[in-house]
Amino acid sequence: MATAVEALVDPVKYEIFLHRLWAIGEEGRIALQRVTASPIVAQGGECMSSFYAPDGTMILACSGHLRFAGATSQAIRAIIDWYAESPGIAEGDQFFLNDPYVAGSHTYDQMLIMPIFWEGRLIAWTASSSHTADVGGVLRGQATEIFHEGIRILGLKAIERGQPRDDVFRTIVEQCRDPQYVALDLKSRVAANNVCARAFLQLVEKFGVEFVEAACARIIADTESLARERLRALPDGTWTARMYGTTVDRKTRGVHPYRIVCTTTKRDDTLHFDFTGTSPQVADDMNSTLPSTLAHMNVALTNQLFWDAPWSDGKMAPVSVYVPEGTILNCSFPAACASAPMVGMFLVASVSECLAKMLYAAGRVDDVNATWTGFWYWGGPGMFYGGHNREGIPTAQGIYDFHGSGLGAAPTRDGVPTGGHMNIPTGGISDVERVEMQYPLVYLARNHNPDGFGYGRWQGGAGSYRLYTVYGSRDLTIDYKPYGGIPTGAFGLFGGYPAGCGVIRALFPSETLLDRLRAGERYPVLPDEVPAGGWGEVWCPPGTPERVPIPEGWLVSDFVAGGGGFGDPLDREPERVAADVRGRRLSPRIAHLLYGVVVDGAGALDGAATAARREAIRAERRAAEPASGQTTAIEEGSAASWRPVLRFHLHLAVATDGTRYAVQCQRCGHLYCDAADNYKQYAPRRRRPLEELAGGPLPSGEPYQGYLLEYACPGCATLLQVDLVCPALDDDAPLHDVRFDAAWLARQAEATRPAR
Repeated sequence: MATAVEALVDPVKYEIFLHRLWAIGEEGRIALQRVTASPIVAQGGECMSSFYAPDGTMILACSGHLRFAGATSQAIRAIIDWYAESPGIAEGDQFFLNDPYVAGSHTYDQMLIMPIFWEGRLIAWTASSSHTADVGGVLRGQATEIFHEGIRILGLKAIERGQPRDDVFRTIVEQCRDPQYVALDLKSRVAANNVCARAFLQLVEKFGVEFVEAACARIIADTESLARERLRALPDGTWTARMYGTTVDRKTRGVHPYRIVCTTTKRDDTLHFDFTGTSPQVADDMNSTLPSTLAHMNVALTNQLFWDAPWSDGKMAPVSVYVPEGTILNCSFPAACASAPMVGMFLVASVSECLAKMLYAAGRVDDVNATWTGFWYWGGPGMFYGGHNREGIPTAQGIYDFHGSGLGAAPTRDGVPTGGHMNIPTGGISDVERVEMQYPLVYLARNHNPDGFGYGRWQGGAGSYRLYTVYGSRDLTIDYKPYGGIPTGAFGLFGGYPAGCGVIRALFPSETLLDRLRAGERYPVLPDEVPAGGWGEVWCPPGTPERVPIPEGWLVSDFVAGGGGFGDPLDREPERVAADVRGRRLSPRIAHLLYGVVVDGAGALDGAATAARREAIRAERRAAEPASGQTTAIEEGSAASWRPVLRFHLHLAVATDGTRYAVQCQRCGHLYCDAADNYKQYAPRRRRPLEELAGGPLPSGEPYQGYLLEYACPGCATLLQVDLVCPALDDDAPLHDVRFDAAWLARQAEATRPAR
């Protein structure tokens, strides 16, 4: 029997309504981008319009910045709890909120929340959010408490009964360095809400309020149903991912590494995430509040698992999350959290690694990607500026070139170079000309980062690098952190490398650059050309201060994230590698070291030398020692007597001989161990120094903080997995990254039993 909701919702009208509601959200987002002054929003796409039920449950979000949509549900519930009686919630009101301990990631994430009434009754909410460049307070990198991070508003009526509150507007914007800039950002959210609320009420006029309310409820219910259906089609098991990041130790001014551990357990139609093992919160701003962490969970699940369901809170109904309090993912008040989005990116990467392996085991290879956030290291000069530009306008904001990160490799193709950002389906990067118009900077180069991607059979997309000089400012500063020396937010899949080394991030003092440019000299376009041409040498400020002045004429080099690799680099066709070298996407050194490809000075392939080099690499892999000291724990039975039950890896499967379950290589038949054991214990492994891949130490001359562990098959010498290890936090015990439920495996074996 149809439910009351289903009876009210004609299926044809429902589809029309759903698509129209999505289009309205897009109209609101576009209106916001047209009014704002911010390149972060107008071109970078850091904004969102979305709709919510009267209780705050998200009905539908558009294609803007996904973490905003996930955060606003919590903000609406807070406004209902706090202000329903005093000062009350009336038609035409719009509430301003930017407290990251309530909703959002940091005080720069600002939202305006508007109730929608019909004939005096609250029937929905709409909200618009965007990233504002400045909120007052100290400049980025200096905060140790939330109190340092500028205005923190817990819900003020910026619009009351349809009329702007000048007292509230003035109070908010006058606390910032550029009031006109921030005021236009605030007005852009008002515009977006007005567009969305007006169009929503037009839908009520067209379809009737009962239908609209029922259709909104159905969107949420359908999303939950689709999410549970998707989960039931996936194997039951547990996946574990480990990510590293670095920040500053405020006592020593040295590097402080931290760890994110994500354990994902799937049972039937539920999914549980446990972040036990994640590092404690830190003393600077590299922390995430629980609302920020939950918002980023929404990002990860929307990206990779539930992307084809309506983007509502229904998808979170089968999902539970445990984050220990006092950790870097659930910091305790009043910890600073301005860098929460960075922590959030690495959190998304940890969730995505678990989901990618889960989806591969389910045969959903089109949904599998390696990381989109693989930074070779963190530290050095950042991207958040202070001071004034050539016109004397404050420059308290960041350059968001990382919206053009390289996308991760997939099972059948390379990742897309500078393809986007996982948080923002409609994101982008600012034009160089627009950056130079608003900042006291002149770009010498912005291009794809050579070697700046994860290596593999299919290699990740390259991120970009940039090289620019300061021009037209006498007081420009930039945030600065110690060089971390370990890839962050990075993972490769099934033998692919997590990140590529690429160019360096560094400051280059120069006394002659501007004069030489005026004289018409050919300027450097790669960071290594700077010292080679006598333009400047790498400079590291003594004591690693939070912020560093950049005088006019100095050079700055930087890079953004690249995509992770997929599969063994030795399986990439030699001519394809040689073409990458000729196209200057890949250096001859990396081609020889990891791909086993030898090219001459013109980039032509040397086939005989390549074959010999690849065999030498395979011999090195076979000669390595497994962690357990043995290559198998299966004592009886031939490899031929086992049949695959579940292909959970590009080259590995759970196989059965009729009574037992074991991990078996599908390329050569080698048997490793019982399916409940960790196959890495029996795979020969090599420790690969990061200095070897980078060709030297960090720009500061310091050693790296971590290394790679490469696991290979003892039979065919195929590279199976490349894991990162930070010895300050972990030993080199093999990470047990996948375990399958025994009862589920038994059912799978029965379902795949050959017919007699």
